[in-house]
Amino acid sequence: MRFIRSGFHRSIPVIALASVVALTFSQAGCASAPKQSMESSAANTSGQGTVEAKAGPNDNTQIEVRVKHLSDPARVASDASVYVVWIQPRNGEIQNVGALRLDDDLVGSLNTTTPHRTFTLTVTPEPSARMAVPTHRAVFTTEVNRAD
Repeated sequence: MRFIRSGFHRSIPVIALASVVALTFSQAGCASAPKQSMESSAANTSGQGTVEAKAGPNDNTQIEVRVKHLSDPARVASDASVYVVWIQPRNGEIQNVGALRLDDDLVGSLNTTTPHRTFTLTVTPEPSARMAVPTHRAVFTTEVNRAD
């Protein structure tokens, strides 16, 4: 590489290097957590779902669950009226973390927070959003390991 001789000729490579380093770190800071697909059950032949887990405030894990083409819950289980999202941390009890809200096109989402970094996430059709334990088989399931 050849530089024009002047009073600042030695600073050009330093500025270029600093720019590359700054760009690299700014892109790393803006990168979002990878979305992972959830495995569908045999009862859920057309539904698709993803989960995204990323670091949140106080080292909690922010979870975003998105589904589409999901059947009405009553078509999957006759007494069901809602889909509930559950997490089960390793060596821990299963926990109801909320209900998926489905629109008229059967697209739904849930955003929630947990203190756990590694857990199994499951979606089940249920009679109520306030269920303490799942009463029906899962339509989606996946293992979540938050990547920082």
